[in-house]
Amino acid sequence: MQVARLSILCLAIVVCAWFVLGIRQAHEINRATNIIAQTGPIPAAQLRAAASALRSARTLNPDAEVTILRARLAVKQQDPRRAERILKTVVRDEPMNLEGWIWLAGVSLIDPPEAHIALAHIARLDPRS
Repeated sequence: MQVARLSILCLAIVVCAWFVLGIRQAHEINRATNIIAQTGPIPAAQLRAAASALRSARTLNPDAEVTILRARLAVKQQDPRRAERILKTVVRDEPMNLEGWIWLAGVSLIDPPEAHIALAHIARLDPRS
């Protein structure tokens, strides 16, 4: 009886910790998104804050959203080559990730053959586009 109670208590602690981590990740993703989505030039301090938030949000997070936001941040930092490398990992790992292909098409405009490949994938994934 004592062992069962202790097991349930441990499980409850793990579940609560998992929820707290999820809440923190959601908060950090929201913070980074708000910075990255700004129009016009973004101060370097805010770009560093967004990068820090994305590092925190990446902990135990299998979702590609954080990786795509890292690529968008690279675009804001005027580093399209890094953004392209990041997005290529997204679409390699998740070939059906439409958002990843859309962003890859956007940053690949400096590389027309790569942009053409990305646009072909977008057309295949979303024929209405």
